[in-house]
Amino acid sequence: MEHAAPLDLVGVDSETETVYRHLLGHGGGTVDDVAGALGVPHQRSLDLLERLHGLGLVSRRASGEFLTVDPRHALRTLVESRERQLATIREAAGTLGTIFDTAKRPTPGECGTVLISRPEAVGDHYYRLKQSARSEILELTRPPFLLAPNEPLVEAAVNRGVRVRAVYAASSFSADRGAEELDGLVSRREEARITATLPIKLTMTDQSAALVSLSLTAGSTECLYTEAPPLLQALAELFEHYWALAAPLATASHTDTQPSGHHGLRERGPTDREHNLLALFAAGVKDEAIARQFGISSRTLRRRIQDLYMELGATNRFAAGVAAARRNWV
Repeated sequence: MEHAAPLDLVGVDSETETVYRHLLGHGGGTVDDVAGALGVPHQRSLDLLERLHGLGLVSRRASGEFLTVDPRHALRTLVESRERQLATIREAAGTLGTIFDTAKRPTPGECGTVLISRPEAVGDHYYRLKQSARSEILELTRPPFLLAPNEPLVEAAVNRGVRVRAVYAASSFSADRGAEELDGLVSRREEARITATLPIKLTMTDQSAALVSLSLTAGSTECLYTEAPPLLQALAELFEHYWALAAPLATASHTDTQPSGHHGLRERGPTDREHNLLALFAAGVKDEAIARQFGISSRTLRRRIQDLYMELGATNRFAAGVAAARRNWV
C-alpha cells in the first residue's frame, strides 16, 4: 500500500491510487474484489471506491460493480477542474491584496512613518516597494546587505516601463564577483552610477513610499518606512544630490565596440570595462579597491590602466578624465 502518489495533486492520495491501479489492471471490480485482493476492510474499500466514483475515475453499475473510465480523459477532466480552481484563487489575490494594503495603510491622523526592525518585515516592505513601482525606483545602495540580490525584480520593473536609477557605493560589488556584478547592470538596464561611499541605504518608489536604513552596523535590521510627503521630498533631494555627484556606469546603450577598417582606435567608443574603470576613477575609488571590484590582481589592473592612459594620451587619472570627456566617453 506504500508508494509514491503522483495523482495526489488532483485529490487521489496513495491509498486511493492503489485501489485505482488495481481496478485499472482488472478492468474494474466489486467491493469484495478490492477488499480480498488488497487486504482492505470492506467498509474502507467501499469508501475508497466511492471516492474514485466521485472524482469521475470509475463508473458504477446497478449490480455494485465499479468499472474504470479511460484515464486519458478522466484525468484530463480532473486537471482542468483543478486549473479552474487555481484560476479562481489567482483572481482572488487582487482582492486579498487590497485588503492587505488597507490594513497596512496608516489611519487618519498618522504620519505614515513606522520603525521596522524584524528582518522579515524589512524584506516584506522592500519587495513590496519594488513590485508596486509604476513609474520610478530610486536607490542608494551600499553594504551591509540584509537581503539577497533582487535583479529579477529590477528587470521586471524595467520591462513594465519603470525607470530605475541607482547610486552604488564602490563597496557594493563583492571582491570575488565585482566585474560580473558591474556587467550585470548592463543586462538589467537600470541607470547606474557609482560613488566612493554613501551615508545611508535607500529605496524609494514613485516618490510615494520609501525604506531607509537607520543603522549601517552589520547584522542590524532597523529601517524606517515612510509615506510622509515632507520626508519623502527630503529623501528625494538627498538622492538627487548623490546622483549628480556620482559617476555613470555602463548602461544597456553603452556596449563594447571594436575598431575596424581605416577608422582607427581613436574613433571608437569606450568598452563597458573602460567606461566603468573611468567611472571608478571619477568616484575616487583607490586602485586596490578597483582591482577587487574587477576580481583581478593589482598588477593586471595597472596594466589595464596604462593601456587606457595610452589610448587616451594621458599619464594620470585627471588627464584621463579630461581626455575621456573630450571624446564623450563619460
